[in-house]
Order: sequence, then C-alpha cells, then structure tokens
Amino acid sequence: MNRPPLHLTRPGQLPAPRTGHDSLEILTEATDSLARQRTPYWPGDSGVRLHALASLLAQARQLLPQAVADARDQELTWAQIGELLGTTAATASRRYRNQP
Repeated sequence: MNRPPLHLTRPGQLPAPRTGHDSLEILTEATDSLARQRTPYWPGDSGVRLHALASLLAQARQLLPQAVADARDQELTWAQIGELLGTTAATASRRYRNQP
C-alpha cells in the first residue's frame, strides 16, 4: 500500500505521531511474537494478546524518557519534542524535563 508522504506545512515542522497500516503491521507482529514467547500453549487467546499488547505499551512508555533525553542532547527544543509527541512544548517539558 502506498502512503502519501508526511505533509509538513511549515519549514522545520516535525511530524506528529501517526497511525496507519505500516505501524499496525509492525505492532501486530510484535504483539504476536511476544505472545508466542510468553505463552506458547495459548495461540489465538484474546487474553494473551491483550497482555502482550499492554506489555508493549508499558515498555514503550518506559523508553520515552530516554528517547526525549537523547533528543534534548541533540539540541531539539521542547517545541520540537512536543510536535514529535503530538503535544505542546509545555506538556512535553513538564512530563520529561527531570527524567530519565
């Protein structure tokens, strides 16, 4: 499936989070893989799939503070980080300024 490129409306704009077929496919593969690793005897069980998806979400939340710190180390502004996270500069700064 061909997706249109990210459409940025001003110079220097960074893309907000975006969902779509590509990210769904990757997340589905990761969820299924984790479910198989953790519970090989329950393939197709919706509870196992829910647990695996929730685990991946929790892991991603744990990775965000370091990713933000790395972005700050590369001199991204709080406004730029906010754009990438789909939030405001003030919210991004409040959530991540004193982490990782």
